[in-house]
Amino acid sequence: MASLRSLLLILSVFATVLLALSTSGLADQDQELQTSGFELESTPSQPSLGDCWQSVEEIIGCYSEIYRAFVNGKLGMTIGPSCCLAIEDISSNCWPQMFPGASSSFPPLLKGYCRRYQAGQPYAETPSAEPADDF
Repeated sequence: MASLRSLLLILSVFATVLLALSTSGLADQDQELQTSGFELESTPSQPSLGDCWQSVEEIIGCYSEIYRAFVNGKLGMTIGPSCCLAIEDISSNCWPQMFPGASSSFPPLLKGYCRRYQAGQPYAETPSAEPADDF
């Protein structure tokens, strides 16, 4: 049962990332539309999924660290300091796109953990100095 849940979560995240990558060019085209010489008003929009994952993708292994924390429901040994810096860069508008259907308590727990860790007050389990390896 747990492996089925993990597989479904992996497929969901994979599909979301693929969708974001395939539609990122469409978002740029939408901003360039003009009608009768008047530019269409742009409404405040959500950042693209690619933009949301950008800071995490720059840190080797950070995606895996966040995924492990999400799947296992444990913070600590899985999140390293460089990944925490990337997590702090993620806007609150990104979390629902990055983890669709996930509990709304995960992002605040993750950000809170990183704030405490960076302030020198980590959980009982201490994260590694280096990011965890990818799967």
